[in-house]
Amino acid sequence: MKRAALLRLGHSRRHIAYAVAVGAILRVRKGWYTLPGTPIAAIEAFRIGGRLTGLSAFATYGFWTPSTSQLHVTVPHDARALRRPRDMHTRLGPLDRQHCTITWNDQRTARDTDCRWRTSVIDALVHILKHEGRVSSIVCLDAALNAALHGRPGIDEDDLDVIFARAPLAAQPWRAELDGRSGAGGETEFRLFCTDAGIPFVPQPYVEGVGYLDGQIAPHTFVEIDGKSIHANSEAREVDTYRDAVVVSRHGSVIRVTYEMYRTRWSLVLATMMCAIEDDWKLGAPSQFPPFPWRPSTPPKPHRGRSARRPGRGPQPTA
Repeated sequence: MKRAALLRLGHSRRHIAYAVAVGAILRVRKGWYTLPGTPIAAIEAFRIGGRLTGLSAFATYGFWTPSTSQLHVTVPHDARALRRPRDMHTRLGPLDRQHCTITWNDQRTARDTDCRWRTSVIDALVHILKHEGRVSSIVCLDAALNAALHGRPGIDEDDLDVIFARAPLAAQPWRAELDGRSGAGGETEFRLFCTDAGIPFVPQPYVEGVGYLDGQIAPHTFVEIDGKSIHANSEAREVDTYRDAVVVSRHGSVIRVTYEMYRTRWSLVLATMMCAIEDDWKLGAPSQFPPFPWRPSTPPKPHRGRSARRPGRGPQPTA
């Protein structure tokens, strides 16, 4: 809030100075104040002289977002006197830019009508499509689609039309890979790794008596992708053990992998899935599970010039 607005509300300059001194409000930039609960990233972006955008803005809306060490900020094309994110009295320097990604395309009209410290979800996604890789972009788009499917603020097909109308040419094919059924970004990431390896992956298949599983890769074979929180939650582990037992009792199988495992030991995960798929098709038993007619295909050959990956390591997620 501007100091002028505080004065109009009846606060004197002395009251404002006292509120800053006791920590009731924070001074983020000359003439601008905020409350202590404001996200640190928002304060740093505003102090620089811009708004959060891209991954930094997207995360503040509560979506599953790939991790990033960068602060993504957009400023007007004619912005001047950018400040350090943690020092309003010092100009932004070269060292600061190692931790900040700044784009010079924020529209002043949008700054006046939208939120002053972050761009809209659509603008953040357009920024992601322009500046992030395929996996991170699809993960974010899937997360926003999934939110809307479950009645939360997100995006729909009409929003996708707007987003991809502003996206670069290289990103246009990614729209065909979107699937908002995935319940978490790690599931989308894993799905993309599978399809790149020629393994069909259906997100969130429903199994009677079990519920929704993370993915299905064969008529009787399912995949569950576990985050770190599962390992620390004994109740969740008990539920998962029961669900696995129900699937196995119907001649099915569940492959469990963790985020860390598929990101660092992709070769092992891939070999496990291929063996399970081969055994599944040999089984030839009537399936009590959702129909799954697809078989693995030959994965595309890597592009020339791509550096060879070390044995035992799989595709690395985009941060």
